[in-house]
Amino acid sequence: MARGSLDHPRAALVATTAGVVNGGTMVLGAAAVGWATDHLVVPVLSGRDVPASTWWRSAGVILAVSAVRCTTIWVRGVATGRVQHQAQAETRRAVVRRYLHLDLGWHRRHPPGRLLAHAVSDVDAVWSPVQWLYFALGMVFMLAGALVQLALTAPSLATVGLLLVAAVLVVNVAYQRLLTPRARDGQAARGDVARTAHESIEGGPVVRSLGLADAEDARFAPGVERVREANTRMASVSAVFDPLLELLPTVAVLAVLGLGSRAVTAGTMTLGDLVGVSYLLLTVSIPLSVLSRFLSMLPLAAAGHERVEAVLGAPVASYGDDTRTAAGPAALEVRAADVVRGSSILLSGIDLAVAPGSVCAVVGSTGSGKTTLVDLVCGQVGADAGEVLLDGSPLADLDAATRAASLGLVGQSPFLFSSSIRDNLLLDRTYTEAQVWAALEVADAADFVAALPLGLDSVVGERGATLSGGQRQRVCLARALLREPRLLVLDDATSALDPRVELRVLARLRALVDAGGPTVVLVASRPASLAIADTVAFLADGRVVDTGTHDELRERNPGYRLIVAAYETASGAGRSGDDDHALAG
Repeated sequence: MARGSLDHPRAALVATTAGVVNGGTMVLGAAAVGWATDHLVVPVLSGRDVPASTWWRSAGVILAVSAVRCTTIWVRGVATGRVQHQAQAETRRAVVRRYLHLDLGWHRRHPPGRLLAHAVSDVDAVWSPVQWLYFALGMVFMLAGALVQLALTAPSLATVGLLLVAAVLVVNVAYQRLLTPRARDGQAARGDVARTAHESIEGGPVVRSLGLADAEDARFAPGVERVREANTRMASVSAVFDPLLELLPTVAVLAVLGLGSRAVTAGTMTLGDLVGVSYLLLTVSIPLSVLSRFLSMLPLAAAGHERVEAVLGAPVASYGDDTRTAAGPAALEVRAADVVRGSSILLSGIDLAVAPGSVCAVVGSTGSGKTTLVDLVCGQVGADAGEVLLDGSPLADLDAATRAASLGLVGQSPFLFSSSIRDNLLLDRTYTEAQVWAALEVADAADFVAALPLGLDSVVGERGATLSGGQRQRVCLARALLREPRLLVLDDATSALDPRVELRVLARLRALVDAGGPTVVLVASRPASLAIADTVAFLADGRVVDTGTHDELRERNPGYRLIVAAYETASGAGRSGDDDHALAG
């Protein structure tokens, strides 16, 4: 909260000033009521004549104080909103920005639903107390002023006010200690529910196709129950302490009335003083209530802060500061690289060299480490031992912009934003129409894009839902080609294409490479991919067990021969792929 005030000093100063002035008007209001009681109300009730100036003075002071009070409430609310909502927006952007810079391993350990909860509900919780912060600051000023006025007006009754404040503070301390662990559990439970809900939404087609709606509901129910229990535990604490906090000011007023009535009867205190003191104590109950609300929100804010700081404090993916760039296709070399995740060795002693301007196919059975090798080559994960070299320089030494300009990756799960095809291709960069259509042509996507009702400006829906799987793959390939990377990595990026379309795409890609295009590393799953490869790397159990041409490996390596035979059998049996038509257009 202090950081939010420092980041937005002007709005924070306005809110603080308005809060303090508002607190002062509440004390002045009590004094005005006491004065009007002695100089206007009591004389009128006793039948004495009261000058018109007294009427005007009483009404003028009370109305002026009320006007200032209303104005400061409005000013404080507007300024507080600026601080709170700007701080929320900046923190939310910082969280999402950190997500974009955290490495792939971190994201695999944190479910997307929980990350959404961090960016939304946890950020809201962090800054929610701000709505009461400047009000509370004003109330502290008012409380101090009220106690001083109480001591000056009725020293014998000042002890009641002090006891009231002390009692409220003690109750609030106990309240916070009981509420804090419950608030932390509640935030954690909401994060788990968000994770499960995200999985249910993402897996909706699977759930419906397998008739698992009841099972999924049963899986979701325990998380919802934990949230209910956490909220109930917090509510049970509030149910005990809220009435107590409301009761204390009433008890104090009753004590003042009992003691003060004796003082009035004895003549040591005027009726106006007693009314003013009673009004003042009732007024004091307002700041005490505000402070209690402010303090009650701190446990939730603290829990949200812990979860947000866990994200903001996570180490980002490391980049070097080397900005050197070269022209033409890149040379790739992997030297004795290991990738370890927990107790699992995903890659061990990987040695691989890919000449510039060539195509290298990576072949292996499921679980052999192909995708991990792709992640390593693209810098998505770092090597626990060994290194990856691009043109003889460590990939880890390149800065983020140079690495992004040099590498292009098309994964096996194509992702498109819910905007137009043009926006998905450009992604805030500038290319000519000719460049866009040339990239689409190489990816064999030009014809179906041109046939869409709005062409490049056709909106593809969330994750490209209006396109078939093969069409999404080809648009993603065109997006990578448009950036003219020096090294293009394809992780089973043609798996959704039917054999005819795949042959066209691969032939055009091979022609692009032969014309001076990028060096290509592709994870091969069908014979067509092997046909355009200059070299093949055969992976087994996280190791490169053999390299050479397709014919050489088939001749000398039985394991490779078995996999290729399986590919050819699957291809010969026929395989449904891209229907080459938009699902909706």
